[in-house]
Amino acid sequence: MIDLRLGNNIELIDDIDDGSVDCVFTSPPYFNAAKKYQRGKGHHYSTDFEEPLYNIVDIMEKIKPKLKEKGVIILNLGFSYGETGIMRPFDIINRIRTRLGYFIVDNIIWVKKNPIPLQKRLTNAYEYLFVISNSPFIKYHNEGHKLNIVNEAVASYKGHNAIMPLKVAKNILETFSQEGDLILDVYSGSGTTACACKELNRNCIGFEINEDYVKLSRERLKNHNEKKPFIKKSIDKL
Repeated sequence: MIDLRLGNNIELIDDIDDGSVDCVFTSPPYFNAAKKYQRGKGHHYSTDFEEPLYNIVDIMEKIKPKLKEKGVIILNLGFSYGETGIMRPFDIINRIRTRLGYFIVDNIIWVKKNPIPLQKRLTNAYEYLFVISNSPFIKYHNEGHKLNIVNEAVASYKGHNAIMPLKVAKNILETFSQEGDLILDVYSGSGTTACACKELNRNCIGFEINEDYVKLSRERLKNHNEKKPFIKKSIDKL
């Protein structure tokens, strides 16, 4: 079951049953990528306001009861020198930890093989993948991957020029979920999480506020043929 839904994630998540989600894997947009997620006047630095620029803390609060007891969230956060400041990931994570009572269980560094070169600053060549849970004790399912670093180039797909590489998504899902699990992506973008779930036999629900991206991801998913036989795991009402 793969279900990509159009709308505001804050509203759509109310339709997900409490205690039903095994894993959330998501990558919120940058400042200039989705102004619909901005707060207030859209000032650049998240420390300027009581809340971050986007609804990240709000959606993380609403995700909390939806997780299973030892369900995990993998939250991809990057930064930009000119838009959000280098402390953006830590500002957001600290708010999630202190305000919502989550445990920050692990941290993975995604090193980009093809970063955009900068002239007057050090080239920004990595992003964070924070592993978050209601419990300090989680399970790691991928015996073949033991490092907290992944090296992979930034990918692109038609109308979306900076997407999560499929190999990174598959690595994460193999490490923190199993076949038949329910995966939730609350910023589904171009549908990379959904494509990875299709390959790895996971159930997936994705939320996306941009109608063009929903159409793009549905097309991409339809044309994504690297699919193994699906092993269905019983799931109650989703």
